[in-house]
Amino acid sequence: MLEYEDDNDRRGGSRIGWILYNILLVLCLPLIALYLLWRLLSPSKPLVGFSERAGGIEQHVGGLEGDDPVIWVHAVSAGEAAAVTPVIRQIRVQEPLARIALSTITATGREMAESKNLDPDALFYFPFDVPLVVNRVLDNVRPDLLVLVETEIWPNLLHAAARRGVRIIVVNGRISDRSLGRARFFKPVMAWMLRNIDLICAQSQQDADRFISLGAHADRVIVTGNSKFDEQFPPVREAEKSKYRQDFGFPADAPVLLAASTHEGEEELVLRAFTRLRIDHTNLQLIIAPRHPERGGRVEELVHDHGYAAYRRSRALDAGGCDPLAPDGGPQVCVPILDTIGELAQVYSVSTVSFVGNSLVPGGGHNVLQPIAQGKPALFGPHMENFRDIASICLREEVGFRVRNLDELIEQTDRLLRSEGDLALIAARGPAVIDKYSGASRRNSDRIIRLLGDATDQPITSDRELEG
Repeated sequence: MLEYEDDNDRRGGSRIGWILYNILLVLCLPLIALYLLWRLLSPSKPLVGFSERAGGIEQHVGGLEGDDPVIWVHAVSAGEAAAVTPVIRQIRVQEPLARIALSTITATGREMAESKNLDPDALFYFPFDVPLVVNRVLDNVRPDLLVLVETEIWPNLLHAAARRGVRIIVVNGRISDRSLGRARFFKPVMAWMLRNIDLICAQSQQDADRFISLGAHADRVIVTGNSKFDEQFPPVREAEKSKYRQDFGFPADAPVLLAASTHEGEEELVLRAFTRLRIDHTNLQLIIAPRHPERGGRVEELVHDHGYAAYRRSRALDAGGCDPLAPDGGPQVCVPILDTIGELAQVYSVSTVSFVGNSLVPGGGHNVLQPIAQGKPALFGPHMENFRDIASICLREEVGFRVRNLDELIEQTDRLLRSEGDLALIAARGPAVIDKYSGASRRNSDRIIRLLGDATDQPITSDRELEG
């Protein structure tokens, strides 16, 4: 059990970080208001769940009523929701009476949480980090324990939760190179925030050292690994693979390049690579799965610009598949666009080589474990800051390969397509790598349950009682 001499000890001895943060928040309010207005009115990037983010979650928290302990888990987007899924499942096994409240910020995060069949007792959008709003949400959720995933650290939420006696833990904790540079400019605020946290479970020793360098107490930081290795990667049956190939119009023996989780600027490079690769690999097929499904229309335009037909997966029932004929009546190569949620993990099984995006453009990368788990080689660009340790493991185990530009993307894809031996080796080695580095979810859930026991030994008070 963690001991504190008094409440100030938990806050690092001073509220100056919280005060500085809120002064900055007030100064930025006009810009924040304009941004929120733009998002509310934007047809291309609308602000989802505004009423919930403003604190109106009462209709979503009925399942939290009762005397059982409440654990509030916050995962910002789809990647974090997927990563925390095995942790939540472990909690269900170890503490079946606990009520789980799950919050996300993005719509894809919410859809991922729903698609994982987690069945949380409450599911809502994360509140704006404003004192009045977070206190309203805390009054409704009344958590005993707050679980933050990766880097989701919000000053006013931490302040309000700590004052109520809520225990706080970070799981899968990480600090990217970019975040480290920004955090150093606001070290007083960062140090205060980190000292509100009871325990930080870091992905790696480097992440743990970075948390400590920014002000976290060394005795509250441990390394438990990355729970992404514990995600469920169910094998795909041959019948399902054949069905995907049939839907996409691919010959049974055709090699497939899958460009997954791509962002603006990467589809253009992939299409150029595809055109050049088809000179020597005439039967090569391409699938593009944009990270944000709403970009399906933009990707379709690019596919047409390169002279290919497009098959939008989201329109499969309406369109009935890809039209194999060009406007002049001749044959035309069809490029499927996977603009759906929840299919990508299985579609990796159809690929021969996969490229995982947000990495050839400066974006931080995406998770490359899904193709590895299916025994497929994963290519990724130089910008993998958000998945630094996973990328390093994949490179070390020779199941992932870094490509720095268009030429290297073509070169590595061509090399793998020509090497049946390498493909067979990776098919066996990929799933073994997943098994080798698994177990973080159990380690994280053990710490969560232990901290929950500490939390339920003390009464949880409201802000009004604290201020009284």
